[in-house]
Amino acid sequence: RNKAEALLRASEERRRLALDAAELGMWQVDLATRVTTTDARYRAIFGTTEAWTDYLQAVAVIHPDDRPAVLEAVAAATRLEDPAPYAIEYRIVHPDGSLRWVDAKGRSTIVGAGPTRRVVSFDGTVADITDRKRSEEEREQLVARLQEQDQRKNEFLAILAHELRNPMAPIRNGLQLMKLARNDGEAVERARAMMERQVGHMVRLIDDLLDLSRISQGKLELKKVRLDLSAVLRNAVETSRPLIEQMGHELSLVVPPEPIFLDGDMTRLAQVVSNLLNNAAKYTERGGRIRLSAGRQGSEAVVTVEDNGTGIPAHMLRKVFEMFTQVDRALERSQGGLGIGLSLVQRLVDLHGGSVEAHSDGDGRGSTFVVRLPVVLALAEQRPDVDGAESVRPQLRRRILVVDDNQDAAASLALLLTFMGNETQTAHDGLQALQVAAAFRPDVVLLDIGMPKLNGYEVCRRIRQQTWGTGMVLFALTGWGQEEDQRRSMEAGFDAHLVKPVLPATLEKLLAEVPAASA
Repeated sequence: RNKAEALLRASEERRRLALDAAELGMWQVDLATRVTTTDARYRAIFGTTEAWTDYLQAVAVIHPDDRPAVLEAVAAATRLEDPAPYAIEYRIVHPDGSLRWVDAKGRSTIVGAGPTRRVVSFDGTVADITDRKRSEEEREQLVARLQEQDQRKNEFLAILAHELRNPMAPIRNGLQLMKLARNDGEAVERARAMMERQVGHMVRLIDDLLDLSRISQGKLELKKVRLDLSAVLRNAVETSRPLIEQMGHELSLVVPPEPIFLDGDMTRLAQVVSNLLNNAAKYTERGGRIRLSAGRQGSEAVVTVEDNGTGIPAHMLRKVFEMFTQVDRALERSQGGLGIGLSLVQRLVDLHGGSVEAHSDGDGRGSTFVVRLPVVLALAEQRPDVDGAESVRPQLRRRILVVDDNQDAAASLALLLTFMGNETQTAHDGLQALQVAAAFRPDVVLLDIGMPKLNGYEVCRRIRQQTWGTGMVLFALTGWGQEEDQRRSMEAGFDAHLVKPVLPATLEKLLAEVPAASA
């Protein structure tokens, strides 16, 4: 007997070590009396203190939504004929009010045979799997978000391709029209104006993408000055008026007579309001009404854009500011755009310390967007902004080398510079650029970066190594415009980094600052 008791104690110790190692709590139900016996770990998991409890009290802590499944599993595990394995995960309501997940496993003990066969106990273990379940839920949510983002990315790429193709057709038609109607000045001018509008549309799409990228990477810097809100609104209306007039909308502007001063970036704040106006114009049926109003509420300037357009469903109100989101992508109601305008609005407003919100009573009932920005109580003295106020010096004749492996791009830019009164030559790879520069000795080189044989950085370095190239003005003219690209240009020896496409007026202003050393 002593030996048997010693073996039993040793077996019990091994069982306890195994339970502790697996962090398992133990329970046993006497089915005759329904008394449930538990150990310390079980009680810690369930938040109880009594080693003995009634089975129904143990069941009462199970979450009501999970209780029927648990009772069904217990019934299946304790039936006399062919009992099922008991293994189930369920939630319990802890005494502190929190929900916890547990994993329970057990089996019934059946004794006797024939008429005396009966279930005498139901024993098992329980483990706290709350952390695992939370990890699984977080993983599932992450997978769902990634799937949604992947779907939105695919939709965005399809929309981007569509939006970039759209201007191509009128541009190509305009070129053909200019070829056929070369003697009809009025037709050629109409074609030119149309092509200019379409190119402007493409540039705006790309600029929006670049702006979002810079904001996401924290690389967009605001050029804040003290400004009057009314000037912001005027700039925004001027930008959006062509689209509003094209759609035949009626625009009303309501601003207070007294000035409202802000510390902000004029260009970016005007972009915020113009994006909201463009959004209203695109999602309002032709001949609709748009109202732009501004005022002051306490320490905030409030700008409101209202329309009587298609409206926003309630479930989309919180999503309209997410990137690549469009309320209605149905083909018959497609209004164009990449679904990034409102996302850009929110991010630019956030950078100014403000907020933006959307309101709508639903489909067909219009939309209202409200922007709130902190105001400045008094207008501090500051130097007048003279940028652009100085008259541009008369354009001198300069020798300019245009280097681009895209021969059409190089030829068209060289022709434009020639019409501005300059002497130009072109080159289409890095080695040719060095040869032409050595012979032509230009005052200015407009140099692409990505080229065959030698890239633009290396061409710039080699020109700077020549005695005739040390004082030459070199502009990087490229489609690469990130901060790292600009840094590399400066390190290579460029005087400035210009991102394609550069407006002719901008180029003319830059050239006006260049001394014509050899002119």
